[in-house]
Amino acid sequence: MFVIRGYLQDYAWGVPGGLNSWLPEPAGDGPQAELWFGAHPNGPSPLVGRPGTLVDVVDPMQVPLLVKLLAASKPLSIQIHPKAELARRLFAEQDPNDALLPDDRAKIEMLIAIEDFEVFAGTRRPEVAAGLLTAADPRLVPVADALRRSGFTAAVAAVMALPPLEIPELSDAVLRAAPAEGLDAAAVTGLRIAAESFPGDPGVLVAALLAHDVLAAGEAVYLPAGVAHAYIRGFGLEVMTASDNVLRLGMTPKRIALAEALAAVDPAAQPQRLGDTADHPGVTDYQPKSAPFEAIALRTAGTHVPAGAYRMVLAVNGSVSVSGAGEQLVLAPGEAAVVLATEPAIDVAATGLGFVIMASLGSTEGGSDRT
Repeated sequence: MFVIRGYLQDYAWGVPGGLNSWLPEPAGDGPQAELWFGAHPNGPSPLVGRPGTLVDVVDPMQVPLLVKLLAASKPLSIQIHPKAELARRLFAEQDPNDALLPDDRAKIEMLIAIEDFEVFAGTRRPEVAAGLLTAADPRLVPVADALRRSGFTAAVAAVMALPPLEIPELSDAVLRAAPAEGLDAAAVTGLRIAAESFPGDPGVLVAALLAHDVLAAGEAVYLPAGVAHAYIRGFGLEVMTASDNVLRLGMTPKRIALAEALAAVDPAAQPQRLGDTADHPGVTDYQPKSAPFEAIALRTAGTHVPAGAYRMVLAVNGSVSVSGAGEQLVLAPGEAAVVLATEPAIDVAATGLGFVIMASLGSTEGGSDRT
């Protein structure tokens, strides 16, 4: 087992000083967006108690997952993650001096809310979205028609073809029309936050095509590759395959990859909601259908985790103990234990909030025993 801490990413949408509690020393009051726990080259985790990072002691191929603590104060970009085949093709064809993707793997992720987390995830019902656009402004009727006729990707292409100078007025029109067109107060607020954060960005109109949701603490959403989404604000844990591939459609100063992002959309892929109830007292198992991973939240509880797959144990609040093969570790908040697939079974106990994250053994294999 190796003990690591998170690699800090200070993206502009982060919470000022929002991750200091999970750092060994405060890193100031600037935006703090993500702490990465893994071996991805864009942010390999520092080792605890010894110099270097996780990639200095482990082959990154033995670390198939990337785990993040994520603190968002304003919306992230509207994004789609490519499936494996598209990721491999785009990575192989790109200009190394103008790279679009940092790796050649599919990015599949799950967000677990530690505090309330507001998101756009998946598409809004077409009849609702088309009705909103039609009611908002006659100039948006072609977008609504494209949505009804050919679906989400055609509607996004129609949005991106609108005159840029008209976008602020059209965004305001959508906000004015939204309450009367069946959007609840939280969904209207989500769109308003997007419009205020990115004035004049056509991505705000794309957000009007997306379903809005608020995850209460302990709830989760699983996002297979091919699902359009944007996180709005909140604090949570992300579990994902070890990829940082993002194709953006708007609401960002970063590169927009319209053709590639639309090619990555999978109309059949849908978000999955998880974690409304605990499986055992203090234990919630987040196991999305057909996912390459699962996560277990421990709230002053314990669990036995079998061998055979990659595992990571992360302490969020209080301490978390990890024992196996005669070794015992006690993790402080912001520390994680990396347990490779070749290592034996472990027992985990949390005095506050901890997570066990596991790569899947297969659709019918794996599991754990709770105590």
